[in-house]
Amino acid sequence: MNKTLLVADDDKTFHRIISRVFAGTEWRVEAAEDGVAALESIGLKPPDVLLLDLNMPRLGGRELLSRIRGNPRLAMLPVIILSGDGAPQEQALEFGLGADDFISKPFNPQDLVSRVEAAVRRTCRMLGANPLTFLPGGPSIEEEAARRIKAGGPLAFFYIDIDNFKAYNDAYGYLNGDNAIKCAAGLLTDLEDDFTAENMFVGHIGGDDFAVLANPRRAEELARAIAAGFDALAPGFYSEADRARGFITSRDRTGATREFPLMTLSIAIATNEKRSLDHYAKIVDLAGEIKRHLKSLKNRTGSMYLKDRRGRS
Repeated sequence: MNKTLLVADDDKTFHRIISRVFAGTEWRVEAAEDGVAALESIGLKPPDVLLLDLNMPRLGGRELLSRIRGNPRLAMLPVIILSGDGAPQEQALEFGLGADDFISKPFNPQDLVSRVEAAVRRTCRMLGANPLTFLPGGPSIEEEAARRIKAGGPLAFFYIDIDNFKAYNDAYGYLNGDNAIKCAAGLLTDLEDDFTAENMFVGHIGGDDFAVLANPRRAEELARAIAAGFDALAPGFYSEADRARGFITSRDRTGATREFPLMTLSIAIATNEKRSLDHYAKIVDLAGEIKRHLKSLKNRTGSMYLKDRRGRS
């Protein structure tokens, strides 16, 4: 499906240049000759990205940007400023008004396309972000998985579930439960700095479930780091008495009272090293199968991971 790039600039030659830059892509370029025309066009149908010149007749770029950011319906519209003044002070001013990016003229065509694509991705991730952790949510995880599948490179998908979370949430309350989830999210994002070459993508599926996409080369090393990091954090979520006991008493899903160990992680890893992973649903099914196996194991101690090593069945 084509995406729309609205170019708000009074220079018709510039409109033609932008149209040529995006020719053959999935972008449809529309033009507005001044700020008033741009505002009318946006009001009828907001574009996916607005490319905005600052100096236009009738309504200038800064005033147009201010009106856009003042409209709740348009607050998330990606706006990229194109200006001949690339001074740091100028850029800071436009970012202060709500611009998402700033490109100086003259520009590199490939850089412009990349920046426009990146603006859309950022907005989609923000709209789909989990409201508790602000990590990319389900739609963004699926989109990223589809992008990596299409690219055809090596892929590892980590399905991460917090064991015994419901019991903890029931016993300690939602605020403490939310804190445990946010700490788990922080652990995963902090590890990105240690595994930069693995091109990690961290997402929050929902509840106490997370997803990580990465290169499989160091998948087990990454899983060990996640498990060790969480096991170091988990005791701090409990009272001194519960830590000493090593369990809490709570009700299970049937309403029966029983003992629950301290929270750990089950980390299921599916990769395309020995089998084809050509669809997101297939990845999730495989990772879900591994996760169920991990959670069914008796007398577990600490967080566990399992990487699928089977070939195509």
